[in-house]
Amino acid sequence: MFLSHKTNLMAASAALICSVAGPAYAQAVQIDIAPQPLGSALNQMAIQGRSQILFRPEVVAGRTAPAVRGSMTVDAALDRLLEHSGLQHRQDRNVILVDKPTRISMRADAAPAMAAQAPLASDIAVAEEAPAPSNQLDEIIVTAQKREESLQDTPISIAVLGGDELKARGLTALADFASGAVPSLRVIPQQGRPSTLNITMRGINPGDPSQVSRDQAVGVYLDGVYLGRAQGLGSEMYDLQRMEILRGPQGTLFGRNAVGGAISMVSKRPTGTFSGDITAGVGNFDWRTVKAHLNLPEFAGFSIKLDGVWTKRDGWVENPLADASDWAAVDRRGGRISVLWEPADNLEFLYSFDISRDASTAGYQQSVRLPGAPPFPAIFYDEPKRVKRGRVGVPLEPSLGKVQGHSLNATWDLSDDLTVRSITAYRKIEQAQYTNSGGLLTPYTPNGVFGRVSYADVHQDQFSQEVQLLGNFDNLEFVAGAFYFEEDATDLAFTPFSAMFNSDGTGYRLLPIDFNSPRFPDRGSDINARSTALFGQATYTPGILDERLHLTGGLRWTSDRKKGALTRSRGAVIDIPFKFSSDRLDPAFTVDYNWTDDVNTYVRWGQAYRAGGANSRSLTYRPFDDEEVSTWEIGAKTELFDRRVRFNLAAFHTTYKNRQVDFVNPASPSNLETLNAPGSTTIKGMEFDLTARLAPGLTLTGGYAFTDAEAAVDRNPFTDQLQEGAVLYTPKHSAVLGLDHEMSVLDDATFTTHVDAVYSSSFFTGGADQPKTGSYAMLNARVTLGDLEMRDGGAKLAFSLWGKNLTNARWKLFSFNIAGPGLANLSTAVWNEPRTYGVEAKVNF
Repeated sequence: MFLSHKTNLMAASAALICSVAGPAYAQAVQIDIAPQPLGSALNQMAIQGRSQILFRPEVVAGRTAPAVRGSMTVDAALDRLLEHSGLQHRQDRNVILVDKPTRISMRADAAPAMAAQAPLASDIAVAEEAPAPSNQLDEIIVTAQKREESLQDTPISIAVLGGDELKARGLTALADFASGAVPSLRVIPQQGRPSTLNITMRGINPGDPSQVSRDQAVGVYLDGVYLGRAQGLGSEMYDLQRMEILRGPQGTLFGRNAVGGAISMVSKRPTGTFSGDITAGVGNFDWRTVKAHLNLPEFAGFSIKLDGVWTKRDGWVENPLADASDWAAVDRRGGRISVLWEPADNLEFLYSFDISRDASTAGYQQSVRLPGAPPFPAIFYDEPKRVKRGRVGVPLEPSLGKVQGHSLNATWDLSDDLTVRSITAYRKIEQAQYTNSGGLLTPYTPNGVFGRVSYADVHQDQFSQEVQLLGNFDNLEFVAGAFYFEEDATDLAFTPFSAMFNSDGTGYRLLPIDFNSPRFPDRGSDINARSTALFGQATYTPGILDERLHLTGGLRWTSDRKKGALTRSRGAVIDIPFKFSSDRLDPAFTVDYNWTDDVNTYVRWGQAYRAGGANSRSLTYRPFDDEEVSTWEIGAKTELFDRRVRFNLAAFHTTYKNRQVDFVNPASPSNLETLNAPGSTTIKGMEFDLTARLAPGLTLTGGYAFTDAEAAVDRNPFTDQLQEGAVLYTPKHSAVLGLDHEMSVLDDATFTTHVDAVYSSSFFTGGADQPKTGSYAMLNARVTLGDLEMRDGGAKLAFSLWGKNLTNARWKLFSFNIAGPGLANLSTAVWNEPRTYGVEAKVNF
């Protein structure tokens, strides 16, 4: 058998590194390998460990390697890389062999001639510094099932955004997903409030998420830690490795309040080698940003990473009142420190502390009179299109939010087959909300009041503990665990008017906002919630059908307890208590089959629930029960044309029972009641995700979601009338299409271009009697000249020019009618951001 030129070259060069390969196998070296395909991981290991590693390409094909970082011997590092792969390694003279156990044994018998006989390399690849061919797609590693595995091997509908893709698309905070950047997912600032996010997935919406006695419908996780409140989610995202968006109920492994799905953000870990980057940028609306990330050298087994971010931008709707804040201004800053300690090869502790401050301002609510509405005063006018200046100047302050959290993740490899993990976390939030658009709530009258301020203050702290046991045996993989969560929260709200018209409506004066008023606050409540769970999931691969069939079953037992009280009403101290308790089992099962190494299909059924609670906007603190979601899903994961095209699709049918529905009091829009809808809502749809390497350096990405919902009929408790139900923030059609190109220019510099387009059809943001938003399409782009060598020791410089919503498309993020007896009969709306653009400079070192 003849050797390829490449194999001949590497076999000949083996003699040149023999003096290094032998000692390095047993000596500690610094290793930093991210999760990736096993073949490329072995390539990196050979370079970082200064070793010659031989393996057969067909043996490592389709296998993935976990992250391996820290100071260790090549022997120990290979043990961790090959864990759960079914492969083994051994050293023979100056060469390290990686193969199946039987072939390793066979070669051990012939060891004396192993390194000397070059023909043995004819069926073995030599690990070297060479990535996969540039026209093939990189493998994506996810942890959706609590273990590192390939996206294509995970039978769940998942969208994954890597750190570079998030940056290229300008997604620096969860609120940036308001445009529909990921089909099936919609993230909206609740009624324009910058740090309280309303997150919808696959038609499952939380209702009013600002209440502390109510839970989210989509679970949000940061490095495995559940973030219990919708408040505080507007902060900038730190240095993320990736974001995984798990679509559909995740009741078994993620638990309560993941009825719509889960968003899992995974941060980059300390590397233990000195490196970092600094980014600075400017843009329109006086946008300014500085971001920095620093990895410190490993010392005594400890590796430290520091992250910092500061972003500020003027509001894009001007407030005519001097010295008052403009609407939709951004002011975010924060820092994070991560410390990785690896006292042994099989034991690690990762501690993280993050702290952030968000002083952004609320969006501006525009108004248009409904047919038959009374006339506006002289200084008011209809605002049918997105405006740049408010109708009148009114007091407006930043909605100040402060968030901080501690987490400790521990991983202990008991053996090659068993691992124990622990995730311990404590977090707290202080979030104020201040909105005032200077609008009408009631019809204009001479000397009447307007400019209703909505002020709220939320304090919350939470503790969580999760323990997992992961096993991987010949035909069985499993994860079992326990989870505990407890939170204490309080909220209060105050809604004074800030202005009064003169006698003919041609002018106005400002009113004092007195937080010492006898009627402060209008309402207040507190809540204590505890949740305990036991869970398990196992995947069995029968020894039939070439081991292509996989059967997965899971079960989660959850016990929820809540108690709280409505404590204030129009300044008076009251005590209206409520309690909620629930004990339940949520099962799931999956059958998936690998038709080939590149085509996998699956059928999945899963169930999840959202805990009940009480509505603090209710005058009686009326409780409501939990809701339940069950979904059938069929899907396919495919890689085609020699791994140049990745096409994944899923179709689902969801039954939504006891849906928690908000009803607005027609006489007082701030008064809500939440009831469980008596019937079942049906949601069905399809999702497609596409990545195609069209040519070396040219990649096409795309996603599409079709969602069709039939909401149950609801009975309004205020009118006792049946009304048509509506599924909120769920367009029937949503899509995204992106194109990325990279080319070499100058002396080893790179020029990259990213363009993406987003489309959404119309959707409801209130009940079925409320207006829909319009459909829209928007365009974003970013170009970067990077890898420019600097003179000071190998640092590299990059310049970027970016633009978002380049066509200046307009649509309503939120729309709501203030209509009814005694009300102004207006349609109000918060609009999307106009065109933004800027430049950035980044230094990597």
